[in-house]
Amino acid sequence: MKPRILLVEDDEGLGETLKERLEQDKYRVKWAKSVAEAKDLYKPNAFDLVVLDLRLPDGNGFDLAEMIVSKEKDLPFLFLTAQAGAQERLRGFELGAAEFIPKPFHLKEFLIRLERVVSLTRPHYGQKWKMESKEIHLDSFLVKDETGHTTLLSKRDCSLLALLLSDPEKVFSRSEILDFIVGEDSFPTERTIDNAIVRLRDALGEDSIRNVRGVGYQWMAPLQPLE
Repeated sequence: MKPRILLVEDDEGLGETLKERLEQDKYRVKWAKSVAEAKDLYKPNAFDLVVLDLRLPDGNGFDLAEMIVSKEKDLPFLFLTAQAGAQERLRGFELGAAEFIPKPFHLKEFLIRLERVVSLTRPHYGQKWKMESKEIHLDSFLVKDETGHTTLLSKRDCSLLALLLSDPEKVFSRSEILDFIVGEDSFPTERTIDNAIVRLRDALGEDSIRNVRGVGYQWMAPLQPLE
């Protein structure tokens, strides 16, 4: 599952382009066009990264950055702005910005620098998750409940779980799943998938994974990244 991004950009064309491109890369994006909209959308722990313009119709990105830092000091943010003089860059970095990208910019460069911010600020992002009373540790191949009880997952089962978590809105077909786990089993079959799903539901709860008859499987339970 890709990070959740709050994009604050008042330019309609640029905002639409960035949102569309980020969503193509599986980022989950909420787009605000003003300070007021951004404040309405922002909630602590609702986002994993914030992209801020400076010049907004009802204020500026520095004010939003100060608000974010006061409520959630570990939430990474970056500035994407035409106001990129030395004074603005200095203030941005003093506030704690992870990047300061001047406009105009190359879209590919923006995506690379954004991905770098994600990798540096959240080195375990996508590996550890919190779901109600349980924790999922993909990097350690285990599920832990609130009592401390640990259920170990096989490499194959963990690979299947990671695939489902990579895009919770998608129903993964059996053929996609088989293609993904080829090499994890010498002779993977649809029965291999069914058995893995049974084991994952035993560890995570019956309602964690949805069976879409005739199609495949989809992740269903709400979850949050675990620091």
